[in-house]
Amino acid sequence: MTDELTYEPVTTAEDLVSPEHIPAEMTQKRLNDDLLKLISVPGPVWWGLFLLDLAILTLGAIAERNQIALGIGVAGHTRPVMWASYVTDFVFWVGIAHCGTLVSAILFLFRSHFRRAVYRIAEAMTVFGVLTAGLFPIMHLGRPWFAYWLFPYPTQRGIWPNFRSPLEWDVFAVSTYLTVSSIFFLVGIIPDAAAARDRAKNPYMRLILTIFSLGWNGGNNQWKHFYGAYLYFAAFATPLVLSVHSVVSWDFAMAQVPGCRSAGASSSSTSSPTTTSRSSPSSCC
Repeated sequence: MTDELTYEPVTTAEDLVSPEHIPAEMTQKRLNDDLLKLISVPGPVWWGLFLLDLAILTLGAIAERNQIALGIGVAGHTRPVMWASYVTDFVFWVGIAHCGTLVSAILFLFRSHFRRAVYRIAEAMTVFGVLTAGLFPIMHLGRPWFAYWLFPYPTQRGIWPNFRSPLEWDVFAVSTYLTVSSIFFLVGIIPDAAAARDRAKNPYMRLILTIFSLGWNGGNNQWKHFYGAYLYFAAFATPLVLSVHSVVSWDFAMAQVPGCRSAGASSSSTSSPTTTSRSSPSSCC
């Protein structure tokens, strides 16, 4: 009778340093337990940072209240400077959102393994970056409660938005990017929400996690469809980065401000005081 042959994988030096190497004693249950330890009751450091952020948010709310009461001139917006800091902050936060897409979606398409340590944070950064960027065009309106006028919808007055305005282009760019980024983020957290759902003790938290997990049970068929959907949204979000930032850059290129893009601004600025104020390079939006 021959001895039963057993297969023992040989661990080489490359396997020990490979990011794909997982210790033999590390099971899926232990891995989930270690990761879910991060979801616990916040400590004093977390509450301190939260109160600091809340104080900054309160100052911002007070400043926005003053702007609504006194006009957007308090933020330095006057003729011919009609965008100033708000368009700068808008472009900045859109760029922050693009960084998250770069780390998560583009590196996933190139199968870069080092993204796994930060890709969930990057996806969340994309969503919250777009949400923050969308606040600045609304604040720029001066009357933010009329922000819904920017969306085209049929009314009895028959009034439609001005589709030639770069501000209107931002509405479609940001809303499209926010929709795709949110779906991409929510699809990615389905397995994580299911792992947290199975260990949740609070019934309300368990209900919320059950909704976000979408009935996930970890079957092979579910993993197959999960990776297919994740790949689809990653491929869809990558070209969206270029299109959205191209639209955002048109805020500067298409602004109808005299002298903003004119090479002869300095020569025409000597004609009259009115022309000087409207043709100065410093009046660029």
